[in-house]
Amino acid sequence: MPGRQRKWTRQGLLVPIKAGHGWWGSYAQVPTVLALSPRLWRIYFAGRNSANRSSILAVDVDPQDGMRVLGEYFDPIMEPGLPGTFDCSGLGPSCAVMIGGRVHLYYSGIYSRSDVSFQIAIGLATSDDGLNFERAFAGPVRSIGPADPYFVSTPFVGAIKGGYRMWYASGTGWVETRGVREPDYVLRSCVSPDGILWETGSVPVLGDDLGDGNSQTRPWVTHEAGGIRLWYSRRGRDFRDGGNEAYRLFSRLIDVREGMAGEAEPVIFSNPPAAGDFDSWMQAYCCVMRRASGEVMFYNGNGFGEAGIGWATRDLT
Repeated sequence: MPGRQRKWTRQGLLVPIKAGHGWWGSYAQVPTVLALSPRLWRIYFAGRNSANRSSILAVDVDPQDGMRVLGEYFDPIMEPGLPGTFDCSGLGPSCAVMIGGRVHLYYSGIYSRSDVSFQIAIGLATSDDGLNFERAFAGPVRSIGPADPYFVSTPFVGAIKGGYRMWYASGTGWVETRGVREPDYVLRSCVSPDGILWETGSVPVLGDDLGDGNSQTRPWVTHEAGGIRLWYSRRGRDFRDGGNEAYRLFSRLIDVREGMAGEAEPVIFSNPPAAGDFDSWMQAYCCVMRRASGEVMFYNGNGFGEAGIGWATRDLT
């Protein structure tokens, strides 16, 4: 039951916006953590410049010393692609994993459109040091197709028996809300033998979680007794100004042997946001990591990360 989930304690902003700091002008979106060692976590995120174009930046922190900042990389470690490519209008990280001794960074590549706001596909870049990246291909590793007619974004990739599984958001259409076309999307998953080339087909995830107008995005997977826990963001169609349809964080326990998912469990804070807080009406795009003292959640607040990256903690017991 949802009430059995342990509560989180909000710790405030970890990475506040540093406008005018070099290239970086605004936003810190979709925090994506790679544990390089027990005392070095690298947080990739999407920042924007003065032209509102997004690229990937990073911060290093020590999780055993109050998230003390060890390094800042506020000039892009990856630039948007060449004109006409799938990521020429901007890009943002979503998952970083070690495969074969190299960092594999899966990211959302954005291509601006005139009929709707954007087209998104999933790209892959690799690196030896986690800072100097090369694109695996000029094109995406997953894009629109029979199962994904509109767009794909925010992937999470994890190792499974015989290969890798990708969980991702798949667009299902555009619906006019308050005079603006807004996207609908659901979670789907697909598999790969090597984390590079992916099957064309995919399967829906958590279809029973979708009410009228609900969308799911930014999956993140952790392991626990009884299976895996899938974290995700959910919102309604009228989501931009707060209220009941704004983004909120949820998780579900999935029995991987039976393929059965438990109830949707909302993320509950022991110190809930109050009016005026950076996350007062929106919490989204979380990633969850484990350290010796418990779990750490990184997430975005109001306006898709306008104020920066927040964090929260909870003990293991």
